[in-house]
Amino acid sequence: MKILIFIVSFLLMMTTASFGQKPAYDPYVALEFNMGMPINFFRIAPVDLGQGEKGFVTLFSQERNLDPFEGNFSFPKYPAWIAVFTEKGKELWRTQLPDQTIPGDWFIPVLGFDLDKKGQDDIFYVANVGNRPFNYGDFKLIRANVRTGEVIAQYPWNTPSHNQANSYKWRFFLIGGYVKGEPVLVTTQGTYRDMKLQAWSSGMKKRWDIYYPDDFNGPRGSHDTPILDMDKTGVYQFMYGERCISLDDGKELFVLDRDVWYDHSDVVLPFYDKKKDTWNFFTTREKGDDGKVPRSVTFNRDGSHLWQVDSMKGHWHYGMVGDLGPNGERVAAASRYLFSSENIRGVSSVGNWHDAYTGKVIDIPLPREGFVLDFNGDGVSEMYLSDVLYNHKGEKIMTLERSSMACLYKVLDLPGEQITVYYRDGRVQIWADRNAKENEAMQKRFADPIYKINTKHTSIGYNCRFPILNY
Repeated sequence: MKILIFIVSFLLMMTTASFGQKPAYDPYVALEFNMGMPINFFRIAPVDLGQGEKGFVTLFSQERNLDPFEGNFSFPKYPAWIAVFTEKGKELWRTQLPDQTIPGDWFIPVLGFDLDKKGQDDIFYVANVGNRPFNYGDFKLIRANVRTGEVIAQYPWNTPSHNQANSYKWRFFLIGGYVKGEPVLVTTQGTYRDMKLQAWSSGMKKRWDIYYPDDFNGPRGSHDTPILDMDKTGVYQFMYGERCISLDDGKELFVLDRDVWYDHSDVVLPFYDKKKDTWNFFTTREKGDDGKVPRSVTFNRDGSHLWQVDSMKGHWHYGMVGDLGPNGERVAAASRYLFSSENIRGVSSVGNWHDAYTGKVIDIPLPREGFVLDFNGDGVSEMYLSDVLYNHKGEKIMTLERSSMACLYKVLDLPGEQITVYYRDGRVQIWADRNAKENEAMQKRFADPIYKINTKHTSIGYNCRFPILNY
């Protein structure tokens, strides 16, 4: 009898211990707020409110995200709004943008940036202040006070090249960075054909101006504009497509495949190689489908090919790099849309996972179309796609109710990166991990000025989609 009691007690103790163990992840809603209206389009990016206070700027609309491509565009029924919040979710202000401002990533880049070194950001954004949606002269760069929304200044927005498709000309970027501690703001028009770039120093003084005509050699732009300080000199660079451009003087440091690639890349994703203390550049390509150029190439900094996919055809829309290997190794996914002749049930793309440094095809139990983050701060990536968060083994960590992803970076000052999602009823949630604990390498990564400046650009283009792999 005593033996039976001992066995039962032991089993109860072991069961209690098992249930009492902390799970590997403990997701929770770190912050929830409501925009006060239905939303079908929402972007968010961190801002500095001054005196050490952090917050975030939001761009949102009841309208869907309108794209200038003729096959996706429609005239909006609802206006766009901008609002700024404190890190605790208190709304400081909101403003409705003028009626002719079209809600969408490409029409309204929004950036919090301290151009004049005042100790707090201003909110820069593009808006159409006139009565006609496509009248060049009515587009302005607006500068607003981060704490009140008061418009400080309006500047003429550079006219995009007229002789190109609407899908090409109505794509704008704002890019902010530093040259030896001095802030520089870049404004751009065009990605697919003609490209215009202007740089501004404190006081909105013109620093440099570049025009790439359609027939200029080398690649066009991309959907993201990663910011770098590759030599750690404090002179920042940014990628505009497969061109690396200095913020200081607008000169190109290098151009990937300059003599053979003249078109648009869907993804340009730099990643740091710690062992060799250098940067590599992963790309996937959309245009220029002539069967002569690889559709996905990973480059050394000197422009030579580390590896490339075998295919020379197709729209290679999907590309991602992350630490998702069996032991957290760095891997890359490259895949294309299906050809019209292909009929593969249940498949949205064709491609492979690769070793990020060699290109060797490997088996990774994760969707190639997903987005990468480090949710718990341990240096091994997780993947988020269609309301589901996976660990690097392909195991589900959590499944949210149906929502849309806005951002996968640090918005709040909490361990690990966060998942910001929004719902059509107006709710916004920022998810974090209670068990997150950043190792030393990740603490350095997140404290790096390059990480911080890139996160400020998540309400511009598709910058919200790609990880900052500065480690």
